[in-house]
Amino acid sequence: MKKLVAIICGGYSGEAEVSIKSAAMVMKNIDRERYRPVIITIEPLRWYAHTEAGEAEVDRNDFSFDISGVNYRPDLCLVMVHGTPGEDGKLQGYFDMIGMPYTTGSVMNTSLTFNKLFTARMLRHLGFDAARGIVLHHISELDTDAIGAELKYPLFVKPNEGGSSLGVSKVKKPEELRAAAELAFSKGSAILIEEFLSGREVTCGVICGPGTSEALAVTEISTKKEFFDFAAKYAYDQTEEITPAPIPEEDYALCREISARIATAFECRGVVRIDFKYEPGRFRPIEINTVPGMTEYSIVPQQAAAVGIDKKELITRMIESAWTATSDGV
Repeated sequence: MKKLVAIICGGYSGEAEVSIKSAAMVMKNIDRERYRPVIITIEPLRWYAHTEAGEAEVDRNDFSFDISGVNYRPDLCLVMVHGTPGEDGKLQGYFDMIGMPYTTGSVMNTSLTFNKLFTARMLRHLGFDAARGIVLHHISELDTDAIGAELKYPLFVKPNEGGSSLGVSKVKKPEELRAAAELAFSKGSAILIEEFLSGREVTCGVICGPGTSEALAVTEISTKKEFFDFAAKYAYDQTEEITPAPIPEEDYALCREISARIATAFECRGVVRIDFKYEPGRFRPIEINTVPGMTEYSIVPQQAAAVGIDKKELITRMIESAWTATSDGV
C-alpha cells in the first residue's frame, strides 16, 4: 500500500507564503505511484488537512484527521515550513513526542542552526571561517560606541532567529545602527549584529542521510540590490541565479566539499542549503538553511537538476532518507 505522506506548510512567520508555494511544488512533483500525498497547513489558530472532501481539522494528539468518518494518520511528514515552527526545532520536538517520522534534521540540528549566533560560534569552533558578531535582547542594550570598538563597519543587523532575510539591514556608519536594530527587533525578540563579509555570494544544496552528505551544484547569486534580502529572493527581476556558479573548477569543488562537511558536522537530514561569501580560495559560511525554499523557482531544485536529479527524485530522496534515519534510530 502507498505510504501517506503529509506535506506540511504554513507556519507562524512571515515566510508562510513561501512555504505554501514550496508545498505546492512538492505536491505537483511527488511520485504518486509510491506515495499518497496530502497537504497539511499549520496556522497559529488551527491545523488542517486539504482533502477532496474539504478541510479536515488535525488532531494534535496524534496528528491524525478524519474524512467521512474514517481516521487517517500520515506515515511520514515532509516539512516545508520555513521559519517557526518548522525550522527552529518546535515541530520536530512535537513529532518526536508522537513518534512521527519527518524529513528534516533533529530538534538539536534545527534549533541550533536557526540561531545565527550559535551557528557562527559552532562553525568557528569546527574550524570554518564564519563572521564575528554580538547579540542584543533589547534595544536598550544598544551601545554604538561599544559595538564600534568590537566590530568593524560595515555591519549586518538581523533577527537572530529567522529566515528569508526578513528584517535585515546593511549598516555602513554608526548613525544608521539604531534604525536597523529597531527594524530587526520588529521581526524577532533578539538581534544579531555581525561584521560584513566581502566577496561574491554563493550557495550549495546538500542531500543528507544518516552519516552521508551529497553536495549538489553550486549557485552564484547576483542581485541588483545592496544584498540578497527578502525582495531580492522572491522578486525574481531583482536577482540572477547562475547554476553552476562561474568560479574556478578547484574552488567549485572546494565549495561542494565544505558544504558536505558542514552538513555532516551539524548532523543535517533531508535537503539543506548552505550560503557562503566567496573570494578566490576562500568560502566563509553565512547560514545553514535546514528547510530551504522548494518553489518552482527556488535554488535547490535548480542545483539538483544541474547534477541530473529531477524534482520527483529529489522529493523521493528526502522522504526515503527520513525513513532510513528512523529505522537506524537516528
